[in-house]
Amino acid sequence: MQGSLFIITSWLIFFLLLLYRNRTKKNFLYLAGVLVLISCSAYTIDFFSIEINFSYIIIIFIVSYFISLLNFIEQMAHFFKGLIIGMIYSVVTLLSIYDPASFFIDEMIISSFLVILLTFFLSKSYYDKLRYITIGLVQGDIFNYITFKSIHFKYIIGDLHWFDTLFISILIMSTIQIISIYISRISLKNRKLLKS
Repeated sequence: MQGSLFIITSWLIFFLLLLYRNRTKKNFLYLAGVLVLISCSAYTIDFFSIEINFSYIIIIFIVSYFISLLNFIEQMAHFFKGLIIGMIYSVVTLLSIYDPASFFIDEMIISSFLVILLTFFLSKSYYDKLRYITIGLVQGDIFNYITFKSIHFKYIIGDLHWFDTLFISILIMSTIQIISIYISRISLKNRKLLKS
């Protein structure tokens, strides 16, 4: 079912934030953001005969805000690195239409794997990786729209399948980050024990 991963993950994040003990203003802001994304994902708007998911527009505004905090050179670097990820995402989407392997391996899994692999080459910072993934997938979906429009195929920008790809990419990357931090802490403890 399209969008099920996005909806389930969003509700899990919502309940985890709700159960989090330190209820700061930032925490409530995240709660509100997750609720808005969930509720708006069911709606699309027609913008100059382009059908766009409302949550997709919200994601663009959020990412634009975080990028505006960077200096101009960093903004350009984020744009071009996101462009590389976007092209890969678009190519995988187009290949999955004709590739017989897409019957056995889900396009979302392949896209997420390649996107994560690229982000590890493009940056070491976790937050940079998050931004690259989001910017790249936003640009990639716009490329998909342009391609599908040229063959007169109705394409919704930022549909629930796109959100599934975004969320699974972020989820896998965050899991890898948590595991690497955990392993580095264990190895640091072992070194301290050996020294003592």
